[in-house]
Amino acid sequence: MNEQDLISRLAAQFPRSPRQSNTLFGCDAEILKLGAERWCLTMDEFSPEEDLFTCESPERLGANLAVATLSDLLACGARPEFFMQSLVLPKAAKPAFADGVTAGIKRILSAAGCHLCGGDLGSAKNWRFTGFAMGRASKGGPLTHKLSTGEYTLWVTGQLGDANFAAFKGLPTPAFELRLAEAKALRPHAAACIDTSGGLIDALWLLSGQNPRLRFELDLALVPFARELSGDAKRTGIPAGAFLLGGAGEYELLFALPTDIAAGALQKIKKAGATRIGGAYPSKEPGLFFLRGGSPLSKMQKAPPCPREFAAMKAYTSAVLAAARELFGK
Repeated sequence: MNEQDLISRLAAQFPRSPRQSNTLFGCDAEILKLGAERWCLTMDEFSPEEDLFTCESPERLGANLAVATLSDLLACGARPEFFMQSLVLPKAAKPAFADGVTAGIKRILSAAGCHLCGGDLGSAKNWRFTGFAMGRASKGGPLTHKLSTGEYTLWVTGQLGDANFAAFKGLPTPAFELRLAEAKALRPHAAACIDTSGGLIDALWLLSGQNPRLRFELDLALVPFARELSGDAKRTGIPAGAFLLGGAGEYELLFALPTDIAAGALQKIKKAGATRIGGAYPSKEPGLFFLRGGSPLSKMQKAPPCPREFAAMKAYTSAVLAAARELFGK
């Protein structure tokens, strides 16, 4: 059973709060009315077994954990304000490990103007981390995964594929970027937003499922791939698209802009570092489609391979590579 099916199965057992306005999978964070304001709340759990975050640099690990937790709030247009955590430390770890992880978390929270309010501490064989964050929705309302039946361009922050590249190659996890400036620039203008925590194609697949009347097109020639991918793809024959298909995401922001956005606003978003990668529009043939240089390539027929469905990393990697070759060619 994949992650979405399992979440749906568990969520069906509980009534939805009348104060909650988002649907299941309808937003990166949960949207609740608290008093007279709408707040966005998010919680994520991380472990080396599932998320494949490496810890050779405890400070980078801590920073990545904080970025990964806060990215859900940025994706729904909220400003992070409060943070809580449950940190499980390895029994064999020296005090320097806890100091490094804490320093990394502190650096990111300080940059975001977000305050740690408390949490819990545990001990086990391997590290684990659960982060909770909340912030008020913007005055224009939170960003969700839902689009009206208009026409949109699709954009993404940063470079893509390096987290999957590192996971597949057994390399150190790259440093994730906290996209505060980019989130501020897109917040007033985006029609929808989602982070790439499960990889770019997983995010696009979710958007497509939430908007079944729209045709989503991703042009691989426009994707800002991380530089280290190009040489490896040529050398090994692995399609670069495979590093978008795997579940190790970079926590970048994928968002949709109306095609009639003002030129000045669009320039600010470009200046913040976002890249246009495709579009979405009403179609009699909806779904998720891939292009290369404007030429049709393939249509995605099923969800990306889910790592939870495989007993071993090798089997999961093989499934991702097989899917990539089917979608993008050799």
